[in-house]
Amino acid sequence: MSIFKSQLQPVPMKRGVSISAILVTLIAVCILIVWAIPTNKSSDNGSLGAGALYEVGVGSFEITVPTSGELAALEQVNIHNALEANAVIIELVDEGSKVVAGDVLLRLNDESIQNAIRSSQDSVTTSINNLDGSTANLVILKKKRDSELAVKQLAVDLAELALQSWEKGEVVARRQSLDLAVQTAQKDFTRLSGKFESSVKLYEKEFLSKDELDRDEIALLKADAQLKKALLDVDVYNNYTFKQDKQKKESDLQQAKDELERAVERLASETRSAESNVLAAEKRLANKQEGLQKLEDQLDMCVVTSPANGMVVYASSLGEERGREGEPIGVGKKLYRNELVMIIPNTELMVAEVKVNEALSGLIEIGQQASVICDAFPDGVFNGEVISVGVLASGGGWRDPNRRDYTIKIQLTEENTVGLKPSMRCSAEILVGMAEDQLFVPIHAIHRKRGVIWVWLQKDGGFVQREVTIGEFSESFTVINDGLVEGDIVLLRDPPPSMVTGTLDSGEKQ
Repeated sequence: MSIFKSQLQPVPMKRGVSISAILVTLIAVCILIVWAIPTNKSSDNGSLGAGALYEVGVGSFEITVPTSGELAALEQVNIHNALEANAVIIELVDEGSKVVAGDVLLRLNDESIQNAIRSSQDSVTTSINNLDGSTANLVILKKKRDSELAVKQLAVDLAELALQSWEKGEVVARRQSLDLAVQTAQKDFTRLSGKFESSVKLYEKEFLSKDELDRDEIALLKADAQLKKALLDVDVYNNYTFKQDKQKKESDLQQAKDELERAVERLASETRSAESNVLAAEKRLANKQEGLQKLEDQLDMCVVTSPANGMVVYASSLGEERGREGEPIGVGKKLYRNELVMIIPNTELMVAEVKVNEALSGLIEIGQQASVICDAFPDGVFNGEVISVGVLASGGGWRDPNRRDYTIKIQLTEENTVGLKPSMRCSAEILVGMAEDQLFVPIHAIHRKRGVIWVWLQKDGGFVQREVTIGEFSESFTVINDGLVEGDIVLLRDPPPSMVTGTLDSGEKQ
């Protein structure tokens, strides 16, 4: 090549040199160039380019699923207009503002509601006066009736409580106590009987003294007496004490009820008419008060505050709610009932909503780790965790009707300190596995044709097609299960035709 370079030096034009001499010189240079070009095949390796060859080795790599989508808030609050009518915005927080719970979001015109409240208050006052007049005629009679009936009712209540307390308390407790005494005595008698029988056998074999045997016999006699006493207590209570107490409690209750019934019948006719008037007046007052309370609630709804921390997004920016005339949200706009005015997404808890093709969706599971990169902050990588895998796939639309994607939600586990916002475009890589200590090659080395998977293997100064079996793969690498060994050299693209030394169709050249 030094000869090639030297021959390319510019030839100085000297006075007196003929055109023929120049032509002869150029012909000589061309001959030297042809002579300097190498003719062996080994020089073609330089034409493959840097990084075109890869030595097969054993190692480990992460298996990830790349995807893309956009950011969204994990939590958000929808703000609707709660006024029934005449809702006109007179004050509105700026879109994009950061708010905390309790901050005022918007104010609505409350003039008509204030007028309605004043009118309703007058109606309530009138109803209260009518009720006072109705109750004045009933006060003396009602006090007398209430006093007498209260005494009678108290007697009935006390008698009922006494009976219930006795039936559900004293009786149950007494019988439980008696049953417990019987069960305890029975178990103690059974235990001491067995112990006494064992003591007799031990005494016969002279393993136990006569004094110890006597003490066991005395304990058994006491247990037998205790059991008989417990059984006798149960019989006495069920046949005598219980029946006596029951008759007394029921008699006290019946007498109290009879006294109350006689008092009710005597006073009912005297108070029925007056009570009817009072009830009617109370009902009219309740209706007026309910109407006033509803108006006051509507007045409170004229000032809308944020129920949570987040960022203000107008409904008109969502492209979904633009009012009946299509005008955006702003001061002076009239709202209809339940109209969505804005949303408050919580930007402190962000998720990446990404799409994964149905062919890869089976690899995604809740809890897998992921890394997310936002287009707005390309230098930052945010860690995340898969929290949701879509149940139904969405289509690719008219551009790709055969495509089916599943929506995956990745919650960002880091604090939002850079100002991430909903709808920002993002990309993500979901870690679905790890290939460890495997023979692998770059994914670019793999070729497919008619169901056959193969690579270009360096051999005999050129490259041959070698069929392989692959295993797990990522976006960059794939595991080789069969067909290659460690140290083989593969080509990461198609070789020049002059360097092909064997194909699958013709067989590898040996």
